[in-house]
Amino acid sequence: MAVPTGEVVDRPMVARACGCVKEFQHYKVDKYRSQRLAKFQGTRCEDCVAKLNEQQKQAAAVLPKKGEAFQALPAGTQIALARQPDGSWGGTLTGEGRSVTGAGESPHGLTIALARQWVLEARGPAAAPAAAAPAAKPPAAAKPVPAGVRKP
Repeated sequence: MAVPTGEVVDRPMVARACGCVKEFQHYKVDKYRSQRLAKFQGTRCEDCVAKLNEQQKQAAAVLPKKGEAFQALPAGTQIALARQPDGSWGGTLTGEGRSVTGAGESPHGLTIALARQWVLEARGPAAAPAAAAPAAKPPAAAKPVPAGVRKP
């Protein structure tokens, strides 16, 4: 679906997904206008995308790097992972008497998140502002099993 060319007949102000009201162009000949409008309304404006990207960069800068997080874990650290009925993963990391728990979509990502969370908690509240911690994603909905496929 390419951006149409030709005469612009209207420029209504339309709310974007971020809440900003921006100009949307109606072309004289545009067979995909409804799809373009739906996409326009379902996406953020350029300013809000840039602001979000900057916030994510700042939050990522506070988090320890993956290798740093694993190196900071003490000897004897234990990680317990369990697959949930909805297909997500839950786990606990315990080291030096401190435990952290979490949930994630994959064992690899969950392990990294637990290690980072443990390191941030071990550093203390001054090193880990509340806004810097990434929000946990809600577990994905269970995927339907295709016909003819049995679950183990």
